[in-house]
Amino acid sequence: MLGLPPSTLRAWHRRYDLRLSTPQTGSHRRYGRADVDALLRMKHLIDQGLGAESAAARAFHAGGTDIATLLTAVRQLKIDTATALLDAHLSGHDVVRTWEQLCRPALDALDGDRCIDLVHGLSWAIAAAMHRVPTPGGASPTVLLACVDGERHTLPLEVLRAALAEHGRTALFLGGSIPDPALRDAVARTHPAAVVLWASRAAEPPRRLRVPRLVLAGPGWPRRTGRAARPATLGDALRCLEERPG
Repeated sequence: MLGLPPSTLRAWHRRYDLRLSTPQTGSHRRYGRADVDALLRMKHLIDQGLGAESAAARAFHAGGTDIATLLTAVRQLKIDTATALLDAHLSGHDVVRTWEQLCRPALDALDGDRCIDLVHGLSWAIAAAMHRVPTPGGASPTVLLACVDGERHTLPLEVLRAALAEHGRTALFLGGSIPDPALRDAVARTHPAAVVLWASRAAEPPRRLRVPRLVLAGPGWPRRTGRAARPATLGDALRCLEERPG
């Protein structure tokens, strides 16, 4: 599975203190699924040019992945490395913490440098990492996620979908730029418990959209939006969607 000789694994354990999740007994190491995933991340990071010691820290030890390391990978346009770093962070932290403490600061740093290509590269890496957060199986979508007509900034809803999945909630993300008639059609087909609309630029709340809960996310909405919720952060959005409609 790893394509590594046993001598390499022994050397990594001896040099880098790889902490396995499975209790060890006897003379042979026992690897759980999480340990195999961490080894795969470590190997991938090394293949992408990261030093073995740094790769071990980021793959096995919580908090090892930091903003500076992520920015270095993105600024070198090593997007696969950036994705692997984000995977490693998500293995030790939840989606909200990864977004607030790693992704947003890195995006802000690149945006401040006016590096549009790098912002897009990092956004792609974040979306790829979030897509790997599995959706709970067997349940119909309870939350419908969509960007308003003309809105193509989809990353916040990609992250919200992953955070909901982590909390055991299924969500259907319709993507960017959804016209109101298409949104109403989707609501009629899926009967969601809540709809989340994202707008980064000036937008008006949809009319004749009958759902138990409407959540308007992003800075584009007017101050007064009737009974619709207006969360300020990802954590706020999660808490809002976990509450029962009033």
